[in-house]
Amino acid sequence: MAQTGVRPRSGPPRYFSFIFLFYLAFPLYELWQRPLSELLAGLSLIAVFAALYLYSSRVNRGRLVSALIQLIIIALFCLRYGEGFLYMAFFPSPIIGMVSTKKQLSIGIGALLTLFIGIGLYDKVYQHADEMIQLVPAMLVMLFMPFAMRLGQKSRELREKLHMANEEIARLSKNEERQRISRDLHDTLGHTLSLITLKSELAEKLIVKNPQRAVQEVKDIHVTSRAALKQVRELVSGMNTVTVRDELVHAKQILAAADIVLDAANGEDASTESPLADNILGMCLREAVTNIVKHSSAKVCTVEWMEETDFFRLRVSDDGSGIDPASGRGISAGNGLKGMKERLKLVEGNLNIESLDGRGTTVTFTVPRVAKTIG
Repeated sequence: MAQTGVRPRSGPPRYFSFIFLFYLAFPLYELWQRPLSELLAGLSLIAVFAALYLYSSRVNRGRLVSALIQLIIIALFCLRYGEGFLYMAFFPSPIIGMVSTKKQLSIGIGALLTLFIGIGLYDKVYQHADEMIQLVPAMLVMLFMPFAMRLGQKSRELREKLHMANEEIARLSKNEERQRISRDLHDTLGHTLSLITLKSELAEKLIVKNPQRAVQEVKDIHVTSRAALKQVRELVSGMNTVTVRDELVHAKQILAAADIVLDAANGEDASTESPLADNILGMCLREAVTNIVKHSSAKVCTVEWMEETDFFRLRVSDDGSGIDPASGRGISAGNGLKGMKERLKLVEGNLNIESLDGRGTTVTFTVPRVAKTIG
């Protein structure tokens, strides 16, 4: 809301308005040649004119009325002293361009045009070629100035809106980045910590039965923990480039630690045209394998990669306990499932889960194929 006495954003710099008053020296010089009574009356009108100009250049309210009064004062001077005072219209002309609505702009332009035509006809300017050559270009400039001011104002408003939009985009990007890091930390650390937990339990059991094997498992835990630290650093720095092929290697390790056989005969063929889709499918595979280790009690995990005309399909199945509809056992219904769905949305993919209690679970990830343009 505009406040009286506060400079509007559409107005010129404050110092510019005062500097522009210097051009009132020309009508003042003309008045100085007149008798004292006319001089005093003229100075009074000039003072009102200047006050209205300064007011309307700073304040939104009453701007059109102020500009119209300035035009009336100019008309009085022109009728009294001649058409030369039309140059004073350079003062209210930009003010007209700063009004609030298109209707007010039309009224202001109409008043300005009426002044020019009326004074031109009254003084018969059209009969004098020299005066026409001097006045017509100046009139055209004064008629153009309101539109130029309007365009400048719109440009400033658009820049402000663009700035606000960029700030909003930056804020949303930060939020999205936080969510991405949250999902990646969950997926990555969930996978790695599950492996460390399994190996720790195995090492504990082997301490008495097979000490050498227990030592080897502890060494593996040490290596895995270092890998987890590296993964966290990569995630935070945005350098995580998981692929389906790479994740199959990690899946084999964690499944082996849980005594689950991995069947991925065509895993080496897993590749998409899109690095983003490959990364998303790799993280989804990681989460699916983590769920199998945590919840399924499976003996075999099968990973199938299929390439069809319009999409890629990654299918992860197990022969475990399946999903109990009553308890939801067998799958992570929290951040894991939610994270997979959110990731797939980024590439217009979808997630399908098929399971029966006691008969295993099949999770299918499908992403559309990206057509490559040739030429």
